[in-house]
Amino acid sequence: MRASIAALCFFIIFLAGCDRTHQNTQEKKVPWLSLCPDFSQTGKAPVEQNAQCGHFDVKENPQNPNSATIPLNILLLPAVNPVPEKDPLFIIAGGPGQSAVVVAESIHSIFNDVRKNRDIVFVDQRGTGKSNPLDCEFETEKSQQLPESEQQAFARQALAQCIDKVKDHAAYYTTNYAVADLDAVRAALGYEKINLWGGSYGSRVVLEYIRRFPAHTRASVLDGVAPVAIALPWSMEADGLASLEGLNQQCAQVPACVTSYGDIVKKAQAVSNKLVKEPKSITIPHPRTQEKINVSLSAEDFSSVIRLALYSRDLSSLIPRVISEAEAGNYELFASLIYLAKSKSDMAGISYGMHYSVVCSEDYPLYKDKNALDSNVFLNALSVQKYSEVCAQWPRGQLPADYWDSIKSDLPVLMLSGAGDPVTPPRWGELVKKDLKNASHLIVPGGHHIVTSEGCVAQLITAFIVSGDAKALDASCVQNIQPLAIHLPVSAIANTESTSSQSNDQTTLEKKE
Repeated sequence: MRASIAALCFFIIFLAGCDRTHQNTQEKKVPWLSLCPDFSQTGKAPVEQNAQCGHFDVKENPQNPNSATIPLNILLLPAVNPVPEKDPLFIIAGGPGQSAVVVAESIHSIFNDVRKNRDIVFVDQRGTGKSNPLDCEFETEKSQQLPESEQQAFARQALAQCIDKVKDHAAYYTTNYAVADLDAVRAALGYEKINLWGGSYGSRVVLEYIRRFPAHTRASVLDGVAPVAIALPWSMEADGLASLEGLNQQCAQVPACVTSYGDIVKKAQAVSNKLVKEPKSITIPHPRTQEKINVSLSAEDFSSVIRLALYSRDLSSLIPRVISEAEAGNYELFASLIYLAKSKSDMAGISYGMHYSVVCSEDYPLYKDKNALDSNVFLNALSVQKYSEVCAQWPRGQLPADYWDSIKSDLPVLMLSGAGDPVTPPRWGELVKKDLKNASHLIVPGGHHIVTSEGCVAQLITAFIVSGDAKALDASCVQNIQPLAIHLPVSAIANTESTSSQSNDQTTLEKKE
């Protein structure tokens, strides 16, 4: 009995010690971190009840001790385990220009299994979210309702105002400064090594971190690989067209789809050419408020909506119907999809001052001397011309001489790609993999842009973070993530069911005979 009591007392003391360890781990003895504001302060619940928020100060220009100090907005979700692993997972958002802390609201639960034993850290990259954001508004819902010429005038004025706002700062908001910030945050939080997950442009940040700070990198996940070689937006039109052609091939394998929609690539080009000659203006109920609004529809709007819908696995199934209805002169579904596609895109909530500071300094130099006409293959999008017009005026930063060199590493890397991705398709992952000796590249057959939330992918990420060995993963489950069925008109579905029923009746009759 005494032995049992002694053992029980020891167990209680041990638990108390664990609690103290947990408390120290949670607080991390970092003066600039505290519990995130609750509902009474913000009007909404924090991401997690024990989430910690804070601002870590860095110099805008690290080379100048007299430079202005800017805050980096941090969200830390402590591990569930009271004695967590020492290497957390840092989440890097895309865009470029997205806020990681805002993205956390919708994606943090995807990493719940990782969080059982590791802290999860979200850092707003400088120029985004609440990290001294370089926000510029190039369009509004009201400007979208203006005639095309007036929209262009609005955008030109907004660009001039934005350049004036960022001209003295833009040079310090490129990826190389962002990775230096990340490492400073790592050190301030007391981590020796970290794991990283980067989505889309975030994968570029992770790759650059691997290059600059290999000693502090344990394992990395790249979802939607976007190396500097992608030269945004030079490759976007070819990759977007390939994604649309893939959807067309999927339709071609279903007789009811072919009967209903035909060749959607040809139809899409016909719609785009028609809108180039004659933009449309229609009145529709707003998808959220149902208020009647006027929407001006141009060829640029059409190509943008189709490409953004291709980002999404679910919205892509609507594209053949949208294209066919527009080709028949019905633009209501197309106009409604504008709002849905933009909300699903990784370009939603972008800090455009930071976006152009990155693209104009890092990507534009790779194509500024090329013929922009060579890239114009996707529905009159003219992406390169539009970016070139901005970047020719945008203040640019000085990057390290080796910045455009491929990144070589033997650190463990798990790369993820969606086969239907219109902006970071698998070919970019394959390009990067050539110089990563310890990398594995998983291609999700039914995936589009960013596949971490699809099927078993989150479980594979957890297994990889635990083991640190991408090549040892049994990733056969990703083959079960197939493209969603293309949305068919009710009449086509009825005819298909009727034909199927007749076929079954005939088979039954033949068996009886």
